[in-house]
Parts: sequence; structure tokens; C-alpha cells
Amino acid sequence: MPLVPTNSASAGTSAESGRPGPSGDGFARTVVWLFRTQALLVVTVAVVTVFVLGTASALAVVCGGAAGIVLTAVAALRAGTSAESPDAMIGAFYRAMALKLVLAVVLFVIVALWFAAYFGPILVGYVLTLLANWLALWRLARLPGPNRKN
Repeated sequence: MPLVPTNSASAGTSAESGRPGPSGDGFARTVVWLFRTQALLVVTVAVVTVFVLGTASALAVVCGGAAGIVLTAVAALRAGTSAESPDAMIGAFYRAMALKLVLAVVLFVIVALWFAAYFGPILVGYVLTLLANWLALWRLARLPGPNRKN
């Protein structure tokens, strides 16, 4: 049962139930905005890093950012698949975050072993993707909603 908003004012509600929650279109737009913001932050810092620390460190920032974007994609694909009920959404979200955490640990163990000399810039790239998550939350908090005074 797809959840599609009927207009832009209901982008954060289910079209069938009118309840707050991720709708297909609103969720997809938020995820795309998050990916773009992550990429923009990573590329901007990588360009600055080229001039400050060199090309190798800039590539390490890009690799760390790419890891963060891939982990976000995995979590978004897993969390965004179940919207039948609030309980199903919360369960899917927690499973997605657990998978993201396990993959992040495995990824960073590999990176620490193989690319120890550039672990700092790689971590900077990853942290930039986390910053984008906070920016997305801030952005969503500022959107008008059914229970907020506009």
C-alpha cells in the first residue's frame, strides 16, 4: 500500500490515514536532499584539503564521505521500506540503524588496517556526512507540520 501525499502541505503525512509519518514522496525528497548535502559538504572540504594537506588527504576525505553516503543509503533503503504501521516503521528504522552500525564498524576496521596513514582525513569525511544528518533534522524541524503553530 503506497503512501503518496496529495499535496505539498501533506508531505509529512500518509495520504490514506492523514497521520504524521514518512510518505513515499516526502521521504524520497528528504533522502535525496540528504545525499546532496552530504556530497556538497564532503566535496567542499576535499577541495580545501587539496590546498592545505594535499591530494592524498583530499582523496581520503572523499573516501570517508563516500563511506558515509553508502551507509546512509543502506539505512534509508532499509528504513524506508516499511510504512504499514507506526510499529513497523519503528522496527524497520531500528533494524536499519543496527545494520548501519555493524557495517560502519566493519568498514572502519578495514580502513584503519589498510589506510592507517590517512585515517584522520577519512574520519573527517565520514563526520561531514553525520553533520549533514543533523542539518537534515534541523531542516525537518523547521517545516510546518500538523501539530505546530506556523
